[in-house]
Amino acid sequence: MNAGMKPPNGTGNQELIALIHDEIIANGGRIVFARFMELALYHPIHGYYMSESRRPGRGGDFITAPEVTAHFGHAVARQMAECWERLGSPDEWSIREYGAGIGGLAYDIMGGLATDAPRAFEALTYHLVELNPFQRAEASRSMTEIGLAGKVVIESPDVSTSPITGVILANEVADALPVHRLEMTDEGWMEGYVSWDGDGFDWTLDEFSPEAEASFMELADANLDFSFDDIVEVSPAAAAWFDKAIEGLERGYVVIIDYGYPATVLYSSHRLDGTLRGYSGHTVSDDPFTNVGLQDLTAHVDFTSLRKSGEASGLTHAGYTMQGAFLSSLGLGDVLVGMQDDPAATIREYLATQAVILRLIDPGGLGRFGVMIMARDAPVEPPLRAFKEAPPDF
Repeated sequence: MNAGMKPPNGTGNQELIALIHDEIIANGGRIVFARFMELALYHPIHGYYMSESRRPGRGGDFITAPEVTAHFGHAVARQMAECWERLGSPDEWSIREYGAGIGGLAYDIMGGLATDAPRAFEALTYHLVELNPFQRAEASRSMTEIGLAGKVVIESPDVSTSPITGVILANEVADALPVHRLEMTDEGWMEGYVSWDGDGFDWTLDEFSPEAEASFMELADANLDFSFDDIVEVSPAAAAWFDKAIEGLERGYVVIIDYGYPATVLYSSHRLDGTLRGYSGHTVSDDPFTNVGLQDLTAHVDFTSLRKSGEASGLTHAGYTMQGAFLSSLGLGDVLVGMQDDPAATIREYLATQAVILRLIDPGGLGRFGVMIMARDAPVEPPLRAFKEAPPDF
């Protein structure tokens, strides 16, 4: 085992651990880490994201921007409204949100549109795409209870759907898709496979799998600077998901919000110990072999790879920025100005709102999430409102 890799730990859902163990044995003693991550997160019975019980936050283990405040969704709604306008204000349009959960962000976006862009809201059909069947059922019940069932379509990503005119939206989806982990050794680049050492899961280094080889070639073509002991993750699954998602866009925009960077930043020296992390009970770990099936696993998104996939499918790059600048451009700060002018707003309410807004735009926290927008047969000039505070990057 290489010193850069963490020691084995077989804790977690024992039934899932047994299933992964059996697959490792059946495959000659190892599997690619992407397969381990797929089983840990998406096994139909035991996977972290497939649980019947809904946890607070993202699985209860860390908080995403929509759960901080409804103002996040209201700000995103302003970008949705501009997209609708640039498409010619059609009488029918759609937002298709991936990883929609029970529809919390959807509710806030529709609320923002109903208030600020009522014509866009009336023309809208909102597609909630969610893998977890229990969350799809809860989303259906919730939307019925609040009177929005007629505007919402609940979809599974496993089922083919008709292309839309409108916006494809994904907030913190790609960072939870399976990755291959690669390490520079004294013998050159090698891939980290998952094996079983008798007590738990362990890392085994060997030559690239075919999937990792293809993704690594993109890094090689980018002429990035790597050195001994560097660890990186590549995600063919993220590129495949993006390709499938944008197949469902006939005309309009794609908005991706996620924890990641363009390749030149993502693979800079201070991140070359790998970005794979586990989240459990609001605790961060760099050991993917603990709490198997009971912790979230994520790795930073390579926005350059997604952009290349999009452009290969005929999309135009509209821009990239950080979430703090994105939300500021969409008027998030105006919320505080409005409260200052509202005699009914108390000091306590103002300070509470100020705190959550600062959390959303904090460049050391949620504000450093990346936001990329691409377009199909839709105008990108002049720059979209999302890039008002910072010019479109990379």
